[in-house]
Amino acid sequence: MSAISIRQLSVTFPGRFRRPAVAALQPLDLELEKGAILGVLGPNGSGKTTLLRVLAGLQSPTTGEANVLSLSPDHPSLVRRVAWQPAGPPPLAALNGRQVLQWFGGQLGLANAEADARADAWLERFELQDSRKRAVRTYSTGMQRRLLLAASLMGDPEVLLLDEPTSGLDPVGSELVMDALRERAQRGAAIVMASHHLQEVELLCSHVLVLHDGKAALRGTLDELLGSGDRSLVVRGLDDAGVAIAKAAIERAGGQLVRCESDRLHLYALYRRLAGRNKQAD
Repeated sequence: MSAISIRQLSVTFPGRFRRPAVAALQPLDLELEKGAILGVLGPNGSGKTTLLRVLAGLQSPTTGEANVLSLSPDHPSLVRRVAWQPAGPPPLAALNGRQVLQWFGGQLGLANAEADARADAWLERFELQDSRKRAVRTYSTGMQRRLLLAASLMGDPEVLLLDEPTSGLDPVGSELVMDALRERAQRGAAIVMASHHLQEVELLCSHVLVLHDGKAALRGTLDELLGSGDRSLVVRGLDDAGVAIAKAAIERAGGQLVRCESDRLHLYALYRRLAGRNKQAD
């Protein structure tokens, strides 16, 4: 069973003051299985947020249909099964971080003790525990984004709809968010995230949908869209003599040694290491 199924979905906003109508989404088909992470890319105004709002039950389609977990997106039973993280700051910004999560837990129908436990767990997970008693309006943009994601996870949802979840985050914050989303997908949740961060989409997503002027310009898995057809062989532990022997063997087999370079860590790992040192120093 698909977690998300869209058939010929379109959304047109009527024009105002003699302006023409705007086709925010043009007929779109989409299937997303449980455990998949879909990155929705495109310039501003391409239809990314409109698509997420339809799936969240906040925007009615003009034509076609969308189903989430085999139900209409606005079905009452999806309140805890589907989570929506919009762009922008959290609500109730005069409350502190823990209170905001407790409020979301109450909206989801969680018992007070359960809401408290989940709030504390997500504050710890997203490294917000030291700021839990501060008013949310004093949080940085990155802290607010992490808090909003924590709020969306309070109900243990089966589908996550995220609008720019890593916007304003530093590399450590982005890594925290991406690790949490990978974990949710491994547990079977389907995730749709709109983003302008191409590197993070490439690192995180299994599927990509590129929208342009409300149309699907590209779609598919990352292997389908980015695969060159070439195959690479990664070898470690050879000295210069060993590299020369390997090069000769590769050429005898009809291949070509494209480059030989020192292995290095990803910048995320370097930034994480530095952040860890600073925390120990404190």
